Amino acid sequence: MSETARNQTAGGPTRPAGDYEYVPPPARPTSAWSGWVTFAGITLALIGVVHLTAGLVALLDSGNYRVTSSGLVFQIDYTAWGWLHLGLGVAVLLTGVGVLNRRSWARIAGIAFCALSILVNLGFVAASPGWAVTVIALDVLFIYGIAVHGEERN
Repeated sequence: MSETARNQTAGGPTRPAGDYEYVPPPARPTSAWSGWVTFAGITLALIGVVHLTAGLVALLDSGNYRVTSSGLVFQIDYTAWGWLHLGLGVAVLLTGVGVLNRRSWARIAGIAFCALSILVNLGFVAASPGWAVTVIALDVLFIYGIAVHGEERN
């Protein structure tokens, strides 16, 4: 039996002897910290969902909040707060998807959106202290995860 026939029956290569074998390029080095980037992307998407929820509540049921809009740091009616939260929520959610896909623009945009989110939630803390403090904490975690470990690859 020839070598070519033997290779075909054994499931081996069918090319004649002397051909060069393809060797894939070496894999990029991975880091144990690359999980922080995934965590940050999920956190950012979660922040976006919370902003969307807060925006819908502000638009549909403003009586749900603890104080009237005149009791907030920035005395803006709840309709404006709702649209602000909705817009920020969509932007943050899409940026979170970009972070999960390891887009470099998303890391920079995510940090900027989280800084804006902290400011918005500081102004909104009287209306919904639990949600506002939770989102601020998630914002800080995202900024840490991306600023320190944003270049890590998995």
